Amino acid sequence: MSEENQNQVPPAAEQVKPNSVSRYETIRVPILRPIEYPIWKVKMTMFLEATDPEYLDRINNGPHKPTKLSPAVGDKEQTLIPKEKKDYTPEDISSIAKDAKVRHLLHSALDNVMSNRVIGCKTAKEIWDALEVRCQGTTAIKKNRKTILTQEYEHFDSRSNETLTETYDRFCKLLNDLSLVDKEYNLEESNLKFLLSLPEKWDLKTTSIRDNYDLEDTDLDEIYGLLKTHELEIDQRNRRSSKKTKSVALKVEEKPIEKKESSKKKAKGKALVIKSEIDANGGIDGEDLQEDGIQELQER
Repeated sequence: MSEENQNQVPPAAEQVKPNSVSRYETIRVPILRPIEYPIWKVKMTMFLEATDPEYLDRINNGPHKPTKLSPAVGDKEQTLIPKEKKDYTPEDISSIAKDAKVRHLLHSALDNVMSNRVIGCKTAKEIWDALEVRCQGTTAIKKNRKTILTQEYEHFDSRSNETLTETYDRFCKLLNDLSLVDKEYNLEESNLKFLLSLPEKWDLKTTSIRDNYDLEDTDLDEIYGLLKTHELEIDQRNRRSSKKTKSVALKVEEKPIEKKESSKKKAKGKALVIKSEIDANGGIDGEDLQEDGIQELQER
């Protein structure tokens, strides 16, 4: 084959284009863990909506059923009636196929055990509703959970030895859990609840925030940021004070130690001088010498 033929691209190859794939279809489907169902439900809802807004219609309203107006007969009003398959338009066929796509995505999010439990469901809505009951229980169980979470909110308070961040994280989780059971609190109420739940050491700062910020328009994240900044400033100030205190204490301790050691050396030197004088004057009376030595020491 000549070099010219080797470099020549077949016309058919030029027309081949890779299949267009939605960027959302390349994102991994959120995997369901029954104990984390509330979070999975939020993630899966966002995933379906981002992939195709009509997918949410499939899990909320069931499969698309093409309809048409009934023929006019006398004075009888026309009504919507189901279409026969022969009357389906390409748009109808595409919309019907979306239910199968959602069913595929839902099964892709389940392990073999959970998938086997909903294998008999014929539509995406049936799968979605079955997962809701299996993971969160019946309507009565959900109402009971709502009551428990509401009581937990009403009695929410910081725990002993709990940091500001730990209290904030626990409060945010509680608000999210309440939202999942359709219980919402307005921004001002939840902000005030969080501020009042903090220990007494935060009273001055929380009072300042309540006086200077509109709790109706201030996000909880912003309030936490103000408190966290104040906490960091206090910690930094305490560290500086601690270093200064330690430095002063070390200086105070060093001076007395030097005086004691020098005084001991002087005392030893004087004792040696007295002893040498006694040895040199062997005949000196001990009591007189002792008195003279004491007097000499006092004079010095």
